Amino acid sequence: MANKIAEPSAHDTLGQATVLCPACGTQDQHPRRFQFESGRGLTPWARCASCDTYFMTSSYDSTAETDHSRHMAWGNEDEGAALNQRKRDGFISTLDGIEQLGYGGSKILDVGCSFGGILVEAKKRGFECSGVDIVPEAVAYVQSLGFKGEVCSSLNDCSLFSPQDPVDVISVLDAHIYWPDQPAELRAACRLLRDDGLLVIRAVTKSAFVTAGRFVGSVSPNVSKKLIRRAIADHRFSMPLKSLLKTVETAGFEILNATPKGAQHTNEMPLSARAAYKVGTLLWHGLGVSVSPTTLIFARKKSA
Repeated sequence: MANKIAEPSAHDTLGQATVLCPACGTQDQHPRRFQFESGRGLTPWARCASCDTYFMTSSYDSTAETDHSRHMAWGNEDEGAALNQRKRDGFISTLDGIEQLGYGGSKILDVGCSFGGILVEAKKRGFECSGVDIVPEAVAYVQSLGFKGEVCSSLNDCSLFSPQDPVDVISVLDAHIYWPDQPAELRAACRLLRDDGLLVIRAVTKSAFVTAGRFVGSVSPNVSKKLIRRAIADHRFSMPLKSLLKTVETAGFEILNATPKGAQHTNEMPLSARAAYKVGTLLWHGLGVSVSPTTLIFARKKSA
């Protein structure tokens, strides 16, 4: 008999209360609920019936989220500065893509800037750089490097740019999966961008791994737990790539390109991970199947 995803158990139940998907903004009256072990411990999750996103159902608190970030590698100065060097190849690939689309030397705002990794590389290429982050110490560090910076838990609170004084490029690298309301943040990004401005997202696209973890749960619980934990890390949601592209378009953007090529997280990936990106690139561009851990998305603001 063919394997199938296990039916709901004590850690996989049909929910009764209506929940709002933070990834696409859809309300679901009967979400399927789970408990997943993540970088935040054992946490409550659900799956959106509209976009197939897995998401945490616990309430969002910006103060608690800031404290959590301080304990992660990108949230403290010593590890954050070192992480910038390990991520350098990814920053370079992102900037190459921005320049190839004709946005070189423009004003760039990095959302979730941490300790300024992409800003340092962008400055070398003549960009005018700014950053926002939820961690005050990270913003202070970015400012000490000579960049404009602001502490923000939402782009709706950003005062560095406005519709009257817009930015040319907004980059969001590995940060969208922490947003409590992704559609609202994307609309805010659209407002801050100039007409035909560019949004760049290095998107974490691992929802298929969560599903795979559930698939093997009844056969190998330990493998299931490890696979799901690695897939969601400490993220607040895990969204399929095709659903993310639709959400970006709905927020007012035209997708220019989406590719796993150049979307590597660090310079130090093992050979197996590099092979996975190559296979993922072939599958995505050849068959439209997304299996890569991360994907670079380039989207242009639609004309009013």
